Amino acid sequence: MRTNLWKAILVAACVLAITGVSQTKAGDLAKEEQVAAAPPGPDGPMMGKGPPELTKEQIDHILAEIKEKDPQEANELTQLRQKDPNAFRMELRNHMREQFMSRMLEQKGAQQGGPAGQPHAMAGPGTPPKAGHDMPGPEFMRERIQEKTDEFLKCLKENYPDEATKLEQIKKDNPDQYVRALMISGKKYGRICDVVKDDPNLAKVLKQQMELKGKRAELLKQIGATKDEKQKKTLTTELEQIVGQQFDLIVKRKQMAYEDLTKKLADLQKEVTQRKAEVEKWNGKDFKSQKVKERVTELVNEPEKFEWDN
Repeated sequence: MRTNLWKAILVAACVLAITGVSQTKAGDLAKEEQVAAAPPGPDGPMMGKGPPELTKEQIDHILAEIKEKDPQEANELTQLRQKDPNAFRMELRNHMREQFMSRMLEQKGAQQGGPAGQPHAMAGPGTPPKAGHDMPGPEFMRERIQEKTDEFLKCLKENYPDEATKLEQIKKDNPDQYVRALMISGKKYGRICDVVKDDPNLAKVLKQQMELKGKRAELLKQIGATKDEKQKKTLTTELEQIVGQQFDLIVKRKQMAYEDLTKKLADLQKEVTQRKAEVEKWNGKDFKSQKVKERVTELVNEPEKFEWDN
């Protein structure tokens, strides 16, 4: 199983950033992490033990902030909130964690004396792991971040050159926003880049799904804005076609998963047949007698070994 590129970048960056945050700031950020990890309710605070929960007003405020930066994402979250509260909680929590990690990276960049949020400013000279700990040193983590980032950017250049160019421009003109832009891009294109080499057919379907999702969002926006009933009817018909195509792709992915599982099952059945034949052969009395005699002969005639290196 391939490592999810954009998640690997986020996790590595998060771990590396934590190692350089001051205790005071770490305490403040830990509070944010508690809020980010809390499962906010769709219409109010959730009862029970655990981190602080979000109220309906807090959720509305977060959605308003998201809308200012990414109206499409805010619109999708709002619809998800109505249709599937559990999925909405998960998506909102993921968004807040991204915000949390982005702030940590900015804080780390500022402490290193470089532009906030730049990956190359997150670690100093290589530091070996402490004895008794499995946590890799900052130098190793920085190399892993760079490796995964380069791999992801290479995928973008090959499949989405406009997105790669946009990220390069952000890094050049506004480096303090680069990490967040990279995370947003990873969230959108990371899954495709995970499978584009190993499973190009699945990557093709994922690309089509993403394109249809964008068209669907645009049609919903137009339908909501128009007052012309005739135009709304036309747009709704187009929306039905898009949703129909999305359904076809869902079925196609299920068909691909079924075929993959069938192939694995056939390979497993082949191995089971081979193992069965092997067990039957080894259970034969003549086979056992032959192998026992061969082994005894080896043991009796085995020359004495002289250990030169001891």
